[in-house]
Amino acid sequence: MRSLKQIFALLQMSLGGLRNRLGPTLVIIVGTTCVVGVLISMLSMGAGARQLAIKGARADRAFVVPGGGQGAATPLSREAVATITDVADIKRDSDGKPLASGIATAMAEGRTKRDDSRVAFPILGVQAQYFAILPETHLTAGRLFRPAVHELIVGRNRYTEEKNLEIGDQVRLRGDNWTVVGHFETGGLADNTLVTDAETLMSAFHLGTFESVYLMLASPAHFAAARQALESNPSIHVEVKHEDEYLAEISKGIRKVLDFVSYFVGVVMAIGATVGAVNAMYALVDGRRREIATLRAIGFRSFPIIAAVLIESSLMALPGAALGVAAAWIFFNGRHVSPAGQAFDLAVTTQIAALGIFWALCMGLVGGLLPAIRAARVPVVTALRAT
Repeated sequence: MRSLKQIFALLQMSLGGLRNRLGPTLVIIVGTTCVVGVLISMLSMGAGARQLAIKGARADRAFVVPGGGQGAATPLSREAVATITDVADIKRDSDGKPLASGIATAMAEGRTKRDDSRVAFPILGVQAQYFAILPETHLTAGRLFRPAVHELIVGRNRYTEEKNLEIGDQVRLRGDNWTVVGHFETGGLADNTLVTDAETLMSAFHLGTFESVYLMLASPAHFAAARQALESNPSIHVEVKHEDEYLAEISKGIRKVLDFVSYFVGVVMAIGATVGAVNAMYALVDGRRREIATLRAIGFRSFPIIAAVLIESSLMALPGAALGVAAAWIFFNGRHVSPAGQAFDLAVTTQIAALGIFWALCMGLVGGLLPAIRAARVPVVTALRAT
């Protein structure tokens, strides 16, 4: 109890005099604001990519992928796709056909409208039931592609970001021209792709297998039964994943890169800002050496002094954290970006904001640690003699 009273008394003394020490205080606040603002704005890229990936995901849709994880197992043959689509738990249309579509993928290259830089983006080869599984797909211009013809439809993020993807434009793929016949929008990850007929794409790119099977279940409650039936079938080796799980998984690569860059830049800036905070706290503590020495002479112990300085440095970081969060929200939340060929809106989420505030508190604690120890260890006689 005595230590708490001493800490409270020290905080009253130090915080009450901040108006007379605006220089060092502003150094801490401005440095924290910059670090938190940059960290949150950069982390919002990874959050935005994930939000786009799982946007519109439904519990009654699932993906079937090769067992053993992506890139570690044999892709799905036509026979395997036929076996998968025959499962009883898949929803069927009015003609009794299962709502399932094998998906093949290939890559195309284009140039951005912004700076003419080269960018790669995926082409999805889909089967006839794909658009029944994904009814949120809306043609915004043109028409659907025809099977067995080199025709494509282009997602919203592609035709708004890249050149030569307007209706009637030609896309060069494997030595042949493919015609853009439509534009579409889903509001989700598919907006970053081009879509065409699966057999046509597989023939052009000499593909003999599918990468996944997209299916709609009879109801969300049928997921467990469908997974059990497919994963226990000895003729195929597959995994069944919820739609949001799979979509988040395939966007994990770019999110890892974006988050690594974000934390790297954040750490570098935090080191610089923390050094500035240490110097500022040294100045603040040195300005109160006589006061602290007097308090120690009348019975204040070292622990309350250290604790009070650490709390003070953390509290001074909070306004910077709040300003950094506010700046990131105002200037970056919802801003459209397209790194590495993936277009999405930045998302400043509550989790990222909380992380930014925690980051700021850590900077405050680290910045105040050495000055706090110094304040508690300076001999009383030496401090009282200081001018």
